[in-house]
Amino acid sequence: MLTDKEQQVLDAIDKYQRENKCSPTFEDVAVLLGLKSKSTAHYHIKSLKEKGYIHIPEGRRKYIEIVKGVNDFNIPLVGTIAAGLPLDAYEVIESVDLSAMVSVKDRYLLKISGESMKDSGIMDGDLVLIQKQQLARDGQIVVALVDEKEATLKEFRMQNSTSVALIPHNDAMQPMVYPASRVTIQGVYLGLRLDRNYL
Repeated sequence: MLTDKEQQVLDAIDKYQRENKCSPTFEDVAVLLGLKSKSTAHYHIKSLKEKGYIHIPEGRRKYIEIVKGVNDFNIPLVGTIAAGLPLDAYEVIESVDLSAMVSVKDRYLLKISGESMKDSGIMDGDLVLIQKQQLARDGQIVVALVDEKEATLKEFRMQNSTSVALIPHNDAMQPMVYPASRVTIQGVYLGLRLDRNYL
């Protein structure tokens, strides 16, 4: 994982390359980030090189190349979601590098809290991949926002035109039924589950 400053440097290099169709020099990076010293830019660039995020060709010490793909697929980890009783809606934002797994816009991770989805293999502490969208089909596992403040991961079922059931996958728990006006779909579970020991 990168530090915040390393990520800023990598993002600056990537932006420079896209806008100028060439790679920046160390001096360019220092200017882009408002650094007073070129040596500070050099320090972070060296760290990125050691971590395999950039390449500096032999004989071109001041020329920087991003290693293809390494900065493409950082997925936001936006917090914890209830797989039990609803929790307050997520607020925290971090980043988890899943470059080998996903590459699609509007996807994010949530960390599971609770055991209401354990019969589907979604365990307390696991990370799940969510596609951000506002519509869902019956039977899909969704991120549902209840009363605009409590987020939960459950199977979605329309009971009728005016009510929604949020169904746990745990035989010890009962479905939660709400007026449809109280429930907003925030995203759909894509089936990717990362074991709690991943982080």
